[in-house]
Amino acid sequence: MDYESAQALVDEISRDPNIPRSAIRLGQLYTERPEVFEALHNREIAPGVRKNNPGPDASHTAAKLVRNAQAATQDYVRGMQNPRRDPKTAAVAAKGKWAERLQQAIQNDSYGKAVARYDLGEAVAIATGDGGAAFASGIAKRQAKIERVHAQLMPQLGAISQRIQSLPQDNEGQRTQRMIQNLESMRALGRARKGGGSGV
Repeated sequence: MDYESAQALVDEISRDPNIPRSAIRLGQLYTERPEVFEALHNREIAPGVRKNNPGPDASHTAAKLVRNAQAATQDYVRGMQNPRRDPKTAAVAAKGKWAERLQQAIQNDSYGKAVARYDLGEAVAIATGDGGAAFASGIAKRQAKIERVHAQLMPQLGAISQRIQSLPQDNEGQRTQRMIQNLESMRALGRARKGGGSGV
C-alpha cells in the first residue's frame, strides 16, 4: 500500500468527532492491517530525516523498555521496600472501584477478548527460555509464603478427609455419597478461603 492510500484511511477515521472512539479505531487499523502502518511509518521527509508516524518503531521501544528495566533494579527494590502508602489498606479502600471495573469488563467481554489475543507459543517460549531458572528461583523466594499457606490449608484438608472417612461405604450409593460430600466440602473450603465466610 502506498502512503496516499494509507493516509486516506486515516483521514476517514479521523473525521469522527469522538476522539477516544476514533483513536481506538485507528489503533485497530494499524494492528489489523500492518500494511497501513508500514506505509505511514518511518517515511523520509527530508534527506536522512524520517518521520515516525504513526508512532515509533516497536522493536526499538521494546528494547528500550527492557534496557531501562534492567538498569533500574535497585530503584525497583528501593520502591518495593519504601511504598508511598500501605498497599493492603489502599487495596481495601479501592474495592468499590474494583467492583465497578469488573462489571465494565464483563459488559465489554474483556476476558474473552484478552484470551483471543493469547499467543501460546510466545508464552511457552518466555516461560522456558531460561530453562526454568526463573520458575525455580521464584518458588525459592516464596518458600516462607508457601509454608504459611500450607500451615493453614493442610489442617483444613485433613479435617475434610477425616469427615469423609467417617462416612459409611458399604454399598455403591454410600460410596457415591462420599464422593459427593468430598466434592462439596472442597468447594466450601475454596469459598471460605476466598473470603466467603464459612463457605457453605
